[in-house]
Amino acid sequence: MNISAKSKYAVRALVELAQHNGGAPVPIGDIASRRDIPLQFLEQLFSSLRKAGILNSHRGVRGGFSFKKLPEDVSVLDVVEILDGNIAPAACTIGGECDKLSRCAVRDVWVDAKKSLEQALGASSIAELADREQAMQENVREMYYI
Repeated sequence: MNISAKSKYAVRALVELAQHNGGAPVPIGDIASRRDIPLQFLEQLFSSLRKAGILNSHRGVRGGFSFKKLPEDVSVLDVVEILDGNIAPAACTIGGECDKLSRCAVRDVWVDAKKSLEQALGASSIAELADREQAMQENVREMYYI
């Protein structure tokens, strides 16, 4: 199962929003240009995240987006499930029909893979990723070359 480009872009954009969201709305155009994401595509992603209760949108001159939920409370898994649906390496991991279930030795592997991926994606919040990226950027700035 591949995680879609929608989810990958959305996570990058949410990290950007978390880094620049001191309570004031951040213009979506700023996020799109900083993360090199097509504006119309990002508008669609943020619309879905707003409908899901992750983001607030603000109209007007000082408009943009802010978090409705705290970035600490939004996991990568939340974003993936909102934009891509349930993680399913095989149909049998989400209750899909399969006439081979009673004699399938591979099903347990798919179920374990699903659980592992959900655990890994659920363990990282947007706030943690924003902090980690900020630290990485500071480390790069502190490096000097002879």
